[in-house]
Amino acid sequence: MHRIKHIFAIALTLTAQTSWAQEQRGHLVINELMQSNIDGIMDDLREFPDSWVEVYNPDSVAVNLKDYQIGGTNRPQQAYQLPDKVVGAKQHVVIYCDKEGQKMHTNFRLESGKNCEVYLFKDGQVVDQVSGLKKQPAPGIAYGRKDDGGEEWGYQLTPTPEAVNCGRVCAHDHILGHPVFSRDGQVFTSQQQVQLTLTVPEDSPEGTIICYTTDGTEPDTTSTRYVAPIDINTNRVIRARLFCNGWLSPRSTTHSYIFFTRRLTLPVVSIVTNSRYLDSSYMGIFTNNSNGNRKDWRRPINIEYFTEGNTPSQLNLLCETRVAGGATRSATKKSMAIYAHKRFGTKRFEHEFFPDQRPGITDYKSLVLRNAGNDFDYLYMRDAIVQRTMAEHADLDWQAWQPAIVYINGNYHGILNIRERGNEDNVYTNHDGLEDIDLIENWSDLKEGSWENYNQFKAFYSQDGHTMEEYEQWMDCQEFINLMAMNLYFNNLDFPGNNIIMWRPRAEGGRWRWIAKDADFTLGLYDEKVDYKILKWLYNPHIDHARDWGANSEKATLLFRQLMEDADFRREFIDRCAIYMGDFMNERGIRAIWDPMYDKIRYEYPNHRKLINQWWPVYNDELTHARNWLEKRTNEFYTQLGNFYHLGNAIPLIINKDGEATQNIRLSFNGVRLSNEVFNGRFYADRVISLEGGAGEGQMISGWHIKKVAGSSVTEEFVAGEKLSMAMPACNSLTITAAIVPGQTGISTLRSDATYPQGIYDLSGRKVRIGTTSLDGLPKGVYIVNGKKVVKTR
Repeated sequence: MHRIKHIFAIALTLTAQTSWAQEQRGHLVINELMQSNIDGIMDDLREFPDSWVEVYNPDSVAVNLKDYQIGGTNRPQQAYQLPDKVVGAKQHVVIYCDKEGQKMHTNFRLESGKNCEVYLFKDGQVVDQVSGLKKQPAPGIAYGRKDDGGEEWGYQLTPTPEAVNCGRVCAHDHILGHPVFSRDGQVFTSQQQVQLTLTVPEDSPEGTIICYTTDGTEPDTTSTRYVAPIDINTNRVIRARLFCNGWLSPRSTTHSYIFFTRRLTLPVVSIVTNSRYLDSSYMGIFTNNSNGNRKDWRRPINIEYFTEGNTPSQLNLLCETRVAGGATRSATKKSMAIYAHKRFGTKRFEHEFFPDQRPGITDYKSLVLRNAGNDFDYLYMRDAIVQRTMAEHADLDWQAWQPAIVYINGNYHGILNIRERGNEDNVYTNHDGLEDIDLIENWSDLKEGSWENYNQFKAFYSQDGHTMEEYEQWMDCQEFINLMAMNLYFNNLDFPGNNIIMWRPRAEGGRWRWIAKDADFTLGLYDEKVDYKILKWLYNPHIDHARDWGANSEKATLLFRQLMEDADFRREFIDRCAIYMGDFMNERGIRAIWDPMYDKIRYEYPNHRKLINQWWPVYNDELTHARNWLEKRTNEFYTQLGNFYHLGNAIPLIINKDGEATQNIRLSFNGVRLSNEVFNGRFYADRVISLEGGAGEGQMISGWHIKKVAGSSVTEEFVAGEKLSMAMPACNSLTITAAIVPGQTGISTLRSDATYPQGIYDLSGRKVRIGTTSLDGLPKGVYIVNGKKVVKTR
């Protein structure tokens, strides 16, 4: 009997303890969130997280986050598992929504537009949620409970991450406007006195004031209050913002007033930001970036772009930046990647930055202000020269170039080169907004998409015996040839194990292409000799211990070496190298691109150089060295190709020597459309020469005059017909000239290009007409019709 009573007593005790434990278990609620955090809070990574959610424990006992998941949808299986972290009674904790996917950093970010949703899960069930939010009133504004754990919600007049909510909220539309500047920022090309007035918009509530700063920091209510016009006679940046009790304040409006009294020869970029974001020992991206200490921290900046003096900026927007590059982060002037974001208010840089290279292209997600990489102390444009040489004449994804004068918080920062990115944003901008892609950097770093197709492709090209036709199913062989020819001709010893980007559309049949990138280690950089045996280096990874940094590793060169085992690819590669060198990839053709580029910076560069007191002071010495290198390079590379691939000596070949008489002819040489009227290069004996093309309006090619010099013997012959096919004879030189007669050719086919589907396209690949092959009504020019390039001459 006593034993039964004892057991019953124990049972009652356990029941009471269980009930008490359930009451004391506690729970978490979503308390506050920010859809777009500009610089409101900094996380443990010393980053400003894209967005954040604060959860609160309203109970009297601690709660562990590991029992919860958080997500941006109502699907618990997609929610992010929160880490093992105790939230004490009445305590707050911030969860960083920034797509980092580790610890307190979720694998998603909050939507800054309408319909933002946040769900807190426990045991697969929703325990709290915020849904149906409108588009954020402005970046940097928080939405939350009026009081911690309370029922009333609204937009917080003061964000309070990891602190007690302020108890003051308002509606979505309770937001002020922007102060009105009497004069927009601009670059003044003469010294003058400027008086700036700031006014409150007419529809502002009573009591609205303007506060402003001149040091790049974001104004708050403790900043200078505007009470009288501001006199400006020296470089000044003004950030101004409206404030009113009970109202939300958007981010500041920024304008730069730059006095540039010497000759203005370049566009001007003005960057305005808190100087601590650049130079602070704790959080500065300039201070904390060197070759051995790389930080990809992003910091908010305002950027303005002035294309000429005494006019308003073409762009003025809030965006963010980080230091870009690898070893060159140690340079005194860092490269800066700049990003536009919807959550900052403007999702694109909408401007035609490169009208001479990318006419009509105005949609950029990001750009880079580049310090020329390894060429920082030298020409300051090697990479751009190299890329433009190939890209302006042949199919290649590349990075356009525009040098600009940069100011940071009104201080002269020298020249940085505005460049397109060498990543997925390049594909987006130059391939009609394409975003669903695989993209891999340096053969081993997946940046976009998945490894699936590349792993299959790698398995394919790791096997011997495949044909070029089979390779074409996987990759764009012609573009890859252009990439390799460019880098080998210019003697790039930092490629292909480094600075190589490959991508493909993920859609059915998507083939791999490449983006040219960072070709700085070229044109004789670091006194590299013009006769350096780059082909031998490419095939032998450890042949040169002084340059044994992996750029010519077996892994990196395998694809090219395997392709060159196929006779068709090898013929195409060698032919294109030889043809390009006789057409545009030679001293004359490269100087035609290089010299105008040099003219762009030659006036301003000495002022830029004064900021960099380093050991290389004389630009002209490097200019002379690079030009001398180029003068010898074409003949040298013909020789290296001939020796390495056992082709014999390259024989001088001239086509259409009298350029004036044949100036309306556009020839195709072995399927390669020539850029110039005159081909002046070399070719190898016994290789096929195939010429065809179109003459000007009212003209046609009737045949070909051929002159061969072999020792003291000179022979001439005429071959009739619009096309010519012959073997290159072993001789001292060969000259071929098209014979032009009156005719009614109208349209001439140049070559097949199966990369284009049915329809009519221009040479940039843009659709001109769909569902017809008629060229009627189109202007004269070159088109791609059902996969073939044709010339319309009338």
